[in-house]
Amino acid sequence: FTEVLQVMINVAFWLRHPQLFPSRVRYWKWERANPDKPWLCPGTVQFLETALHRGMTAFEFGSGRSTRWFAGLVNHLTSVEHDQEWYAQVQKQLELAQISNVTYLLVPLDHPATEPERSTYSPQPRYVQTIAQMPDESLDLVVVDGHYRTTCIKAAVPKLRVGGLLLVDDVNLWPTGPAIPVPTAWKEVDRSTNGLKVACVWKKTAEEKAT
Repeated sequence: FTEVLQVMINVAFWLRHPQLFPSRVRYWKWERANPDKPWLCPGTVQFLETALHRGMTAFEFGSGRSTRWFAGLVNHLTSVEHDQEWYAQVQKQLELAQISNVTYLLVPLDHPATEPERSTYSPQPRYVQTIAQMPDESLDLVVVDGHYRTTCIKAAVPKLRVGGLLLVDDVNLWPTGPAIPVPTAWKEVDRSTNGLKVACVWKKTAEEKAT
């Protein structure tokens, strides 16, 4: 029943947004030609391929093909996933690929997955708290592509070292750019779209200003 419902939702979406169909076809072709690359905008992937290196430590909210891909580019990756079935699939992929530089965490959500995100949480969700275990200014890359995105961004700010990168996928989910809580002094170093969504990468500067 769940699979049938998802198919119906997908069909309904494309009937409401037929203008997006050509972009979806182009992205589908790109995915088929790049089966080992993450479900990110092609421009984002290209930027990261040049920006990341083996000396880096990374943290990822939301796992998938990106987990194996990031693991191949950095020294160590911590990845957090909330869905138990998806976690098991990705864990198996990591084991089959004999990837040993990933700390993979299963942390269930404290709220229904369909519940709209709140501006603040008290207490902070355990999913978000996982990054609190990292020392301040210890990370070179933080990827926000899961749940509690606004809260995850806020929690990531002190954990990135100066010059570190913050990747936020689906920035089009926020009503305006200023609604994304990235310090205004940080430089936007990449903005890419595949016609369906937008992803941005910021570089942390020495000066931090609250948005």
